[in-house]
Amino acid sequence: MFRIGEFSKIAQVSGRLLRYYDEIGLLRPESIDPETGYRYYSARQLPQLNRILVLKELGLSLEQIARLLEQNTSPDEIRGMLALRKAQIEQSVQEEMERLRIVEARLQQIDVHGQIREPDVVLKSVPAQSFLALRDAFSGMDAIKRLVRNMASIVPSRVSQQSLSHIAVLIHSPIYDPEALDAEVGYLLTANRAKTVRLSEDRVLTVRELPAIHTMATLAHVGRVDDLHQSYGLLGTWVERKNWQIAGTSRELLIQLPRSENEDDAVIEIQLPVSNSDEGLDFDVTSNRTMEM
Repeated sequence: MFRIGEFSKIAQVSGRLLRYYDEIGLLRPESIDPETGYRYYSARQLPQLNRILVLKELGLSLEQIARLLEQNTSPDEIRGMLALRKAQIEQSVQEEMERLRIVEARLQQIDVHGQIREPDVVLKSVPAQSFLALRDAFSGMDAIKRLVRNMASIVPSRVSQQSLSHIAVLIHSPIYDPEALDAEVGYLLTANRAKTVRLSEDRVLTVRELPAIHTMATLAHVGRVDDLHQSYGLLGTWVERKNWQIAGTSRELLIQLPRSENEDDAVIEIQLPVSNSDEGLDFDVTSNRTMEM
């Protein structure tokens, strides 16, 4: 048998923790010397200690752990509980890593703010287009991403691919709220041959016509979908500096979908309808130059 210091080294836990478990009756020493009061532990107690530590990691209180030990919870049950907790931790780590990446992206945006960086903005006219789409209230961008992946897997098999152009996302919300987005997601059509496409029992794509836009400020975003705010910031800064005003609903054309959720190979064209309020000025969209009237 081992004295408490020796057992703490073998078990790789603090002596203070062992004393506390003894005080509350969770893990008693194998024996106590009546003359010296020294606690002695046995290697046979390691499985019991490991059960306690595992259940603690699962988030159970010490009172709950004591009840489970009294019920003699089997190793298979504990293993199943631990597997569930492991999955929860992995999900939490993934979410925290995503938050960290977003913070890093925002810091990068702060670092480059004020530096001279002329984005490759293209002004162009956009004709009226048929749009096979679904408009809904989405609880965050992840819900829109899931719908896009669902559409990309179903629509090409239901509609002639010659009629399909790019997937587009229109954000109709007057104020951007990532947790409650009024958005319209669908395929731009080169020919109006589709009427409806049912994705599921409660989700049906229907065709409507998007109006023509005389002047659309556009910027290609290349990289991760979650970094789209950086390109929006560049485009917005350019629009303000050139004395244009946003004059309608923004559009996002998914020129190239990312190969997986975390890939940085997406190509998205951001489109902002704009108008120029300066008197005596007009814009030659085809030549990308400002002209005096």
